[in-house]
Amino acid sequence: IHTESVSRYCEEIAKAMRLYDKAVQDIKTAGLLHDIGKIMIPYNIINKTEALTKEEKDLVKRHSEIGYQLLRAVDDYAHISKYVLHHHESWDGSGYPTGLKGEKIPLVSRIIAVADAFEAMTSERPYRAQKTVKEAVEELQKYAGIRFDPNIVRIFINKVLPNLKLQTV
Repeated sequence: IHTESVSRYCEEIAKAMRLYDKAVQDIKTAGLLHDIGKIMIPYNIINKTEALTKEEKDLVKRHSEIGYQLLRAVDDYAHISKYVLHHHESWDGSGYPTGLKGEKIPLVSRIIAVADAFEAMTSERPYRAQKTVKEAVEELQKYAGIRFDPNIVRIFINKVLPNLKLQTV
């Protein structure tokens, strides 16, 4: 459900940005496959309810690199592999795996970052309480220009969210 929702949000952001059809399709696919590297992370770590150890956090952080390697090896997906690699980079350069900053982060990766964060915040997780749409929007706004591309946050909040049928409480 997570990856399908991220994919849908990515597609809607791309459409709101008026990107051409092939780009919209690539962004939708990248959103669907952004967490494919988690297949190599043990289930007991992915679904752990208590805090992860430093070693476990480091292993989970590798999922974007693992996903990149997996997709790079498949001809039909090689062109989107770099978007998966960089979807945890932060606008201010504090993200991972390479510490890219601002517009050096591929646009598709920046779109995935916003879609992924919103979906994660508004979904039930074993390790934290679910946020309301309002709380998630406030969090996106708080980290716009720090973790997220502020323009993509603005587009998501102002153009995408109003058209989605989401429970707002």
